[in-house]
Amino acid sequence: MKKDLIVSLVLLAGIISLYLSLGAMDDPRAANFPKVIIIIMGILSALLLLQSLFLKQPKSFQGAGFPFGRFLICFFMIIVYFILMETLGFYLSAFLFFVLVTCILGSSELTARTAVMRVIVGFVFTGILFLLFNVLLAVQTPKGLLM
Repeated sequence: MKKDLIVSLVLLAGIISLYLSLGAMDDPRAANFPKVIIIIMGILSALLLLQSLFLKQPKSFQGAGFPFGRFLICFFMIIVYFILMETLGFYLSAFLFFVLVTCILGSSELTARTAVMRVIVGFVFTGILFLLFNVLLAVQTPKGLLM
């Protein structure tokens, strides 16, 4: 619990300094994307801070060992994702990557219902990426098969 509190406070301090440093950019439009990412990081850090302050972990909580197998599979999938992004396109590869990684990381509780929910969340996640990159930020992404 103390670790979460310390990590969240350090992250918030770093995020504030990053946000303040964006004022030194020459082109204010170039700061839009970093601002969005920094704000999202700030929200997540604030949630971690709130969680560490108000939610108590049971004393019997014993963390399991680090899942090296899942880590290696996800690391390999990131490499494959980068390789296939140019061929399949950013959005299709991001959708497939998101669904596969969530299924691998949550394989112990994977049922047909949770798999369908992960596909639906993958569509929503990809839609948010599309809105963020194409509509809000007007960033060109790898086109691939479908775009």
